[in-house]
Amino acid sequence: FSSLLEQACADNGCPAYLISVHKDANIVHDGTFTLEHRPKKPSSGLAFHVEEYRYGRGLLKTARDFGATIAFVDSGAAPYYMFRAFKRYGIHVVPILHNTLWATGHYPTGIAHRALLQLDKHLFWNDVPVDVLCDSPECERQVRQLTPHPDYPLTPIRAQFRPDYFAHIKPAQFPKTGTFNIMFIGRVDQEKGVLDILEMARLVEQAVPGRVRWRIAGRGPALDELTRRRQTMGLESIVDLPGWLSLDQVRDLYDNSHACIVPTRSSFIEALAMTAIEAMLAGRPLISNPVVPATEIARDATILCNTDDPISYANQIIRLCQDEQWYEQLRRATARQGHDFVDPAFGLDVAVSNILRRPDL
Repeated sequence: FSSLLEQACADNGCPAYLISVHKDANIVHDGTFTLEHRPKKPSSGLAFHVEEYRYGRGLLKTARDFGATIAFVDSGAAPYYMFRAFKRYGIHVVPILHNTLWATGHYPTGIAHRALLQLDKHLFWNDVPVDVLCDSPECERQVRQLTPHPDYPLTPIRAQFRPDYFAHIKPAQFPKTGTFNIMFIGRVDQEKGVLDILEMARLVEQAVPGRVRWRIAGRGPALDELTRRRQTMGLESIVDLPGWLSLDQVRDLYDNSHACIVPTRSSFIEALAMTAIEAMLAGRPLISNPVVPATEIARDATILCNTDDPISYANQIIRLCQDEQWYEQLRRATARQGHDFVDPAFGLDVAVSNILRRPDL
């Protein structure tokens, strides 16, 4: 998304200083643009919050030294309450919510997390932003839950996909014989539910032997554990782990898949889940759960399972791979949804350009 923000700044003649949290510190100057990798120190507990505070202070110093008048802030860059100081120095703040404030349907119960949300509410959400760019309707709802009547707009943005890429993917057809293939693509992380897929595979194989096959594509911190557990559970012939795939290989993966699964767990604050939208645009029914905000947008093409519950997933998949009428109903629904994700009017660059051109900023 940073390239879209940079493009909007270039189109409007605005110099920009872009900072990302990257482990390899570096600074590159490119004309009127400065790009910096500024890592955070690994920490936990109280030290984590101290580091977040320190990082936020560093962002403020850079913004002031640069002479920034607007700060576009990705969710997770620093605690939201830190950006109240930006307003004090005359810098307008626009959060970009690529993550929700809490996992959908799971408002925090921990005292520390709830206290931080209240701090953010009173020091930031009530009166600091001049606009909020929201990846999904859930992002907007959560802001309104903290601040029911904000005096700033909440602007929907949608990740943009190239229609021509999906036009070359073969239409899905229900396999009356042979295997029913389910794919996962994305970051191989426990919070993304990849380890749960193994338990689903085991349960489904017990119920309908030889009917369902799985491919988990991607890399991430849980890949070694996923590989080890697959071997321990004896699922090598059922679950394929191809690793990272090129775009052409991903298209082949879609061609040979009948459904996509996005089993994100309740511990992850998902703002949308772009792979869920990709499934819809590729004409594949989606298997997911309510913690994934994209399921609201793709509801008619989605099988909603219980969050963090492999048994629920297994039961739905066992039915799906045997019910051609239900499968076709879901597949046809994919063509009726997701238009905003191929409409440039909803792109981040358009939203940023509109803000840069606001006469009041």
